[in-house]
Amino acid sequence: MRSIGSLLCASALLLAGSGAIVIAQKGSTPEDLEKAMKKAGPALEASGKAIGGSAYADARPQLAALKQAIDESRDFWVDHKRDDAIKFNKDTIAKIEQVEKLVSAEPVDPAAAAAAMKEVGGACRSCHTVYRTRDADNKYTIKPGSLDK
Repeated sequence: MRSIGSLLCASALLLAGSGAIVIAQKGSTPEDLEKAMKKAGPALEASGKAIGGSAYADARPQLAALKQAIDESRDFWVDHKRDDAIKFNKDTIAKIEQVEKLVSAEPVDPAAAAAAMKEVGGACRSCHTVYRTRDADNKYTIKPGSLDK
């Protein structure tokens, strides 16, 4: 009976440990980054368009999707030990949250919301300038050699 309990305990520890390994590897490949960024681009565009058209209720879910995609990309930068990209990521999240706050206000200040949305775009460009480039199809991809530093 005692050996069964020990075996169950050891199995539980092994299972818990393997789960931690899977979590630690989340978002660590360039493909994972691309997947997150493919969600971010359309959400950025849609939220900007909605704010430009004063459709603030339409902007909110797009901003949430954008924030989620940027948040998902953070694991890649952490795994690749890119402190500047981690900072760009945090700054972008903060700017998205500012826009979320502005478009949830009653009444919404259209000029403030539009200006804050431009800041989100600028925050995205900060990371893109260092780590992203366009491929032959004009789609963003990781800059060759940018992870070799």
